[in-house]
Amino acid sequence: MPSMSFTHKMKMLSNFILERKFREIYNMFWVYPLWWNRKSSSFLLNKLFPKLGIDLFLPFLEIEPTTVCNFRCRCCEHTYWKEPSKNMTFEQFRKIMDDFGRPKWLGLTGIGSSYLNPDYHKMMAYAKSRGTIIEVFDHFSHFKNDEQIKELIEVGPDFQFLSVYGASKKSFESICVGSDYDKLIKNLKTFVQLKKQMKKRFPIINFHYIVTSKSKDEILDFIDMVHSLDTEVGEILVTPLLHGYKEAKKYEVKIDQEYVRKINERAAQYKIPITVNMSAKQDAEGLSCKPPIRNCKEYIMPFIFVTGHVTPCCGQNEANAREWQKNLALGNVFEKPFKEIWYSDEYKQMRKLIRENKVPKQCTLCPAYELGECKKLNH
Repeated sequence: MPSMSFTHKMKMLSNFILERKFREIYNMFWVYPLWWNRKSSSFLLNKLFPKLGIDLFLPFLEIEPTTVCNFRCRCCEHTYWKEPSKNMTFEQFRKIMDDFGRPKWLGLTGIGSSYLNPDYHKMMAYAKSRGTIIEVFDHFSHFKNDEQIKELIEVGPDFQFLSVYGASKKSFESICVGSDYDKLIKNLKTFVQLKKQMKKRFPIINFHYIVTSKSKDEILDFIDMVHSLDTEVGEILVTPLLHGYKEAKKYEVKIDQEYVRKINERAAQYKIPITVNMSAKQDAEGLSCKPPIRNCKEYIMPFIFVTGHVTPCCGQNEANAREWQKNLALGNVFEKPFKEIWYSDEYKQMRKLIRENKVPKQCTLCPAYELGECKKLNH
């Protein structure tokens, strides 16, 4: 979910109005109060609503369309899995959506390369036909041709994030083994050009910069490149590795306040909204350690695996603990409708534990909240 500036939220609203996307306008006013910031969201979800006897049915959903990928990124859990790769079928996707109802916001990205699922655009189009606000992540490496880029623009997901591991061919391809950085940049520029030619307001392009030991020092170059595109940018999301599991440990780096200051200054110079994920988030709120788990709001955005398993959120993905996640799944959407799973005794108990500042077993790898004694952040 984008943590865009207020100015950009207003720009997005005006785009919805001009496009006469009234369902999205309604969804936007529903979505952002529950995701405006951690404090207000957790107050509503974990204090006010329970006191009023309201067990809110969630407005957010994330669905994994595929786990097929032909890259072997050195810091991605997919490289080390034993799970067979597979695509979700359109019929399975439609069943999840129909059983859920009308999700107001949908993340349609998983641990795989989305364009290796031939039904990917069909899934997006179905969700957009229901007025759902859609956010997707991709590396722009698997477009078949420019026509597929045009099709993406026509389908019009609201937020299109481009994920990158660096700002140079050397650093990117050294992490993302099997990729072609030049092709990625070519496709990005084609996307920007075609969107202007087609006079489309959506998708709004965003960027996800993954900070590793190889890419950390290239962040300012990356911001310069984004500025050079001369296009509207929703935000740049900067994320260090959230889980330093054994195989990815040597690529894990810490982000300190000086690093954050430099990138904020460069982004401000170009008036590009930027968010530094997780490790710097606590500094922005004046905290000396992670927020307590009773402040969690992410549990209203469950993540559904391509196999149908329901997990509390995407925060424990990329920990190379896929089988553990499936073993502790709260249900399977191919076996029963999501609403039945959400209101099951086990799911209710999970929400109750979070509100009592206790850690559910499904959340014991959470990178965002304090799970025990407060550990002060190192800078």
